[in-house]
Amino acid sequence: MSDGSSADGLPSDNAILEFIDRCDTPPSVKEVARAFNLPQEARAPLRRRLRALAEQGRIAKQPGRRVAAPDQLPEVTVLIVRKIDRDGSMLAVPTIEISGPAPSVRLTPDKRSGRAARVGQQVLARLRRISGARYEGRIMRILDTAPRRLFGTVVAGRGGLILQQADRGGRDTITLERNGDIPATEGDLVEAELLPRRGYLGKTARIIDNLGPADAPGAFSALALAEFEIPHVFPDAAITETDGMKVPGLRGRSDLRDRPFVTIDGADARDFDDAVHAEPLETGGWRISVAIADVAHYVRPKSALDTEARRRGNSVYLPDRVVPMLPEALSNDLCSLRPHEPRAAMVVEMAIDGAGDMLEFAFRRALIQSAARLTYDQVQAWHDGTMQADEFGADEAWLNNLFGAWQALDAARQAREPLALNLKERRVLLDDDGAPAEIVQRAQSASQRLIEDYMIAANVAAAQALIRAKRPCVFRVHDRPDPDRADGLHDLASAVGAKLARGQVLRPHHFNAILAHVAGTPDEKMINEAVLRSQSKAIYSIENIGHFGLSLRDYAHFTSPIRRYSDLLVHRALIDMLAAGSAPRDGLGGLAAPDLVDMCTHISETESRAAAAERRTIDRFAAALFAGRAGTVVDGMVSGVTGSGAFISLGDGAADGFLPIRSLPDDYYVLDDAGMRMRGRHNGLSVAVGDRMDVLVVEVTPVSGGILLAYVGGGSDGGGARRRGKSAGKKGNRHNAGKPAGKPTGQGPGRKRKAKGQRKRRTG
Repeated sequence: MSDGSSADGLPSDNAILEFIDRCDTPPSVKEVARAFNLPQEARAPLRRRLRALAEQGRIAKQPGRRVAAPDQLPEVTVLIVRKIDRDGSMLAVPTIEISGPAPSVRLTPDKRSGRAARVGQQVLARLRRISGARYEGRIMRILDTAPRRLFGTVVAGRGGLILQQADRGGRDTITLERNGDIPATEGDLVEAELLPRRGYLGKTARIIDNLGPADAPGAFSALALAEFEIPHVFPDAAITETDGMKVPGLRGRSDLRDRPFVTIDGADARDFDDAVHAEPLETGGWRISVAIADVAHYVRPKSALDTEARRRGNSVYLPDRVVPMLPEALSNDLCSLRPHEPRAAMVVEMAIDGAGDMLEFAFRRALIQSAARLTYDQVQAWHDGTMQADEFGADEAWLNNLFGAWQALDAARQAREPLALNLKERRVLLDDDGAPAEIVQRAQSASQRLIEDYMIAANVAAAQALIRAKRPCVFRVHDRPDPDRADGLHDLASAVGAKLARGQVLRPHHFNAILAHVAGTPDEKMINEAVLRSQSKAIYSIENIGHFGLSLRDYAHFTSPIRRYSDLLVHRALIDMLAAGSAPRDGLGGLAAPDLVDMCTHISETESRAAAAERRTIDRFAAALFAGRAGTVVDGMVSGVTGSGAFISLGDGAADGFLPIRSLPDDYYVLDDAGMRMRGRHNGLSVAVGDRMDVLVVEVTPVSGGILLAYVGGGSDGGGARRRGKSAGKKGNRHNAGKPAGKPTGQGPGRKRKAKGQRKRRTG
């Protein structure tokens, strides 16, 4: 191995540095010598060379006489767990300060230790560098037994103030130490730092931030932003960069201002980042145009705006507020395709045949002018025949063409058979004071599916254009289901009378057969959620493995650069493609593949963080609405079973609660291998996914989003027959007991109004 040699016979400094940088773990002097086939007598000069490089700051010495790049983490490092994904993997950061890019460490627990780390805990981990600042590691030891950062509500205790934790698993009594600089009273939401224990004294925490009264409007959103460390205040430098920005002229752009593009969004949407148009082709089929705000024109690489957008990764949509990826001067003004105002856009024109298959496509930068701002409800009312187009400023021909082209796209979707999940999205309706009034679940309308299919077509075109041009692309990928996760579906499918053969290569249509079998039955929601849980997680990657859920070979996110950094990267790659050899200021700028890999990891993680924050906030709003039903008996359906109890979907499914195993009638309950049923060995009571139950609402804790339930009656006997009756006892023997981790939600009365901050349609 060689990359040039120096006078002393050693490889050049650059060659040594390049080798060290490529190593997964810091190499020893012996390993460096072996890599360059150096003889024994060259070891001493090599050590002197490495010492000189260390003194120059070009490498850093590591424990065990090893060397590494200056910003590389030691092979064994102390980390703080910052986040735990739904699949159990952990994201951690080092406790030491590191120069250069912030390291991203994904951890897996040591199964032999019998314990898993929690958010906020310090762990000792052995690391392996993947690329750049990305690492994967294995936890060797948990260094502290409790999280250091805690969130919760201040409540009065016998000896002073205590913390009612926002973490559903937090059951410990924690005394709050008074902090004169940050006063707090009973009922406040606070962030606290756990203090070292003193002998046998109980746990104590110091308040480090007061988020305001827990019952104040916006309190739960403020808690989520702090809890998930979501940046929500723009730096002055980013705001300053927007000063003086204006819509560009026609230079280098096509003039499409006379084309009647329209935007179709929710009634409360404030940013309109996509507009659509369709017209029939003389030869049959359709020409579809999708215009997307040209965010890359305003957000240039390495600018303050770009740095902050990359850090955020995406906008965050909470029930009562939106945390945008870009300042409002861009997201709600210059990059919003407002009607009758010229706007810079990236336009893709696609020709499709009558079956919806793509014939050709082309991208260009343009100046457009939206002809109308339409809402989903208006377009749906026209589609249903209950409203005329001119009543909401539209043209009959525009809508006829849009729906005509969509019928072709819909035919193509049905032909490729993507995963056909039918899950309603929970939304919080707020009253006039900003307090939660109701949790509603809404299915997609035809007008929403139309826009979704137009966006999917544009995303496919973007991916294929970059593949053909041999340009780097940030793909949106969705891997096949893990066989172990899908295995539990076999028994569940059999229980509802469907079939899912074992050992076969699973395709979306296999899952669709089960979903179609239960459509319109009481088992529909439960089976849809079970199928969803069996799927892999969609992420961003520069390796194109396709999108399993959409049944697409090539797919990227292109249609929402206002709210997703991934889309901005795709736009920049397309700009480079269109530049034909020149170097545009708003392209990728020669970004290296390892840097794109790191960005893909980062934006996949910020997306998960945003989804978790949204989910936890809705859970808390729902629990607050359910608080008035404490002490009442409600009807529910078992939606999940664990060794410590069962999750119960309450009422119409907008609320979930947790039924601990101790509240079941006395017996020894055994959980089956598929994790779908627990059965009492002696009394024959069976609690299985899909069983109906009557449960008592025992306790509701809004700050944690928890609804605790007790068994009243239901389930089935050993033969599957329904049981009704009152609970035979309060305590039950546990099998494989663990801590409950339910997803409580609920609903309640109140003055309704539209949900704020609603997420825009999902496109994979």
